[in-house]
Amino acid sequence: MTETSAQLISLVGFAFVASITPGPNNFMVMASSAAFGARRTVPHMIGIAGGFVVMITSVVLGLGAFLNAVPGVLFALRIFGTLWLLWLAWQLAGPLFDCKTVGDGPSFPATTARPLRAYEAALFQWVNPKAWTMAIAISSAYVGLSDNMAVRAAIMAMVFVMVAPICNGVWMIAGQSLQRVFASRKSAFVINSSMVAMVVFSAVLINL
Repeated sequence: MTETSAQLISLVGFAFVASITPGPNNFMVMASSAAFGARRTVPHMIGIAGGFVVMITSVVLGLGAFLNAVPGVLFALRIFGTLWLLWLAWQLAGPLFDCKTVGDGPSFPATTARPLRAYEAALFQWVNPKAWTMAIAISSAYVGLSDNMAVRAAIMAMVFVMVAPICNGVWMIAGQSLQRVFASRKSAFVINSSMVAMVVFSAVLINL
């Protein structure tokens, strides 16, 4: 096995572990799937993959060196990421405040709450500290993939665009399973509240 092949296999394994472990993206995908359904969450997942591909490409081509030279930028991104997650939690909490009692429990009417669009999920990657940490770590750890920066960036982007949706999909399925509980009005309030709490927890997590 050549060194390049070994690094590629290692990168695939790293991408899988990094993409499937708990974090803001996965919590948000699960919350979206539980609240709005799997089909309406697909654009969110596309945005995650697309946003990270642009990020990793930019980091490999030189942005990573700039961030290492100006560490204050990452701190600012962490603050923006926290504010974004809190805004998302507020959006998901909309039905909690707008609900009315119907039958045996709260009923959740159509509100302004909605899943993230693809471009919003893509933009979120740029204020997601976990995504930045992954991108910077990968760009420096897998330089052996190719001496050509453009080729190296393309390989890394291709790996993540294939692996990330699969991993996010696991969380989407988990959220879809939880959506069945929404059929019970008594359970809907508890589940939706839990989703909001998980997003807020993500905001706390990225500052630890």
